[in-house]
Amino acid sequence: MTKLFQSNLTIIQKRWPMIAAALTNVSFEHLNAHLVQGNEQSISVNGIQLSSRHDRIKEANLYISQLVPEVCHVVVYGLGMGDVPHILSQLPQITTFEVAILNLSLFALLISYTEQIDWLTSDKLTLTVNHKQNRLASNYLAISSDLNLVENENTKLRDLINYEYTRQFANIIITERHEQFLHRLVDNIEFIEKDLDISELKLTNSVGKAIVIASGPTLEESYNDLREILKLKKSIRPTIIAVDTAVIALVSEGIEPDIVVTIDAWITEGMFPNPLNISSSLVYFPLTNSDLLRCWPGKRCCAYTNSDIFTSLMKRFPRQLLFSNGSVIHPAIDIAVKLGAKEVQLIGADFCYPFNKTHAFWKDGELGVSLKMAKKQWLLNVRGSRALTDFNFKAYLRGVEYYIENHPEVIFSQTHLESAKIDGAIFKKAL
Repeated sequence: MTKLFQSNLTIIQKRWPMIAAALTNVSFEHLNAHLVQGNEQSISVNGIQLSSRHDRIKEANLYISQLVPEVCHVVVYGLGMGDVPHILSQLPQITTFEVAILNLSLFALLISYTEQIDWLTSDKLTLTVNHKQNRLASNYLAISSDLNLVENENTKLRDLINYEYTRQFANIIITERHEQFLHRLVDNIEFIEKDLDISELKLTNSVGKAIVIASGPTLEESYNDLREILKLKKSIRPTIIAVDTAVIALVSEGIEPDIVVTIDAWITEGMFPNPLNISSSLVYFPLTNSDLLRCWPGKRCCAYTNSDIFTSLMKRFPRQLLFSNGSVIHPAIDIAVKLGAKEVQLIGADFCYPFNKTHAFWKDGELGVSLKMAKKQWLLNVRGSRALTDFNFKAYLRGVEYYIENHPEVIFSQTHLESAKIDGAIFKKAL
């Protein structure tokens, strides 16, 4: 225990004794930390600098400049080298602020080698370690170094923060493609005006069970079980709903889903079995590839997502609205629930790279995602271990968890230990 740790801890002990007790019992020996020198000093932890080493105050002010001028309370997720809370404690317009510690070991390291007393003694400050994982504060700042070094317990919060930061960029891309999307809408009017609403679809059974199949690698271990399910009478077996990229894998194994869901404009008929001899109903969205709609042999149903680009179309051709948060898995789950499912089992919904693969059936990179892109992105699998993933996969997972949280009347389950842990879903190995 260093003198700096003791002096910092004394303040914390007086104000937040439970946090102080936790700090005295935590170790940071597992962190690879050393000083880095530029114009100023910073600390590097596991290859990540906690702050700038050239102008820490300028960097801290850059963070704070993200706040709207009238803000008087702010939550800071993480603290870097402590520069952001230091400045906040001195700003007259900030009446209260909260520092949310994302990694207790990292905080113990910081207060062992740096003095943080100036802001720790501020009457404006609240220090916290247990944070809501599914909601962000109205006004917040997030320190990037801490987001990269979060403890396992804060991975969901980290992903939510990252999603919010990238959402604006995603909206810019959508705006840039607006004209292209409008042309696709015009091309698809002939289908939209005559195709059915999803209310025309029914569950195959009267017991309210559905299986939603995504195209994650663990799908490959469920083929035998799915074939056995299809041998049952429709009236007693679960309705099988598959996302578009899972269809070719399923059909190649003799498994035909009851319903197929497609949402992305880039999905083409070439990504489905050839010849396309299946009787599955297709649920699609107005930006779906026109050639795919034209060649689909079974029933077609149109639906919408909550997107401004569909507003005028919805008035002309009313159809049901389905939940979507970036992935086809979201409306697939929503269809199951809207059709009356009280139990929804998720298969192949991995959101990570089990067995060093990105998808079942598809070769690495064929669907855009590649193992080569796996850097430091990770989440927790059902075992509680860290699993490599992709930034988008993390966002899709959080979207599923958000949906589950808002549908407590439905039992959701997942089937494989190597899949990402889905909060709100129980583990149920047998189909």
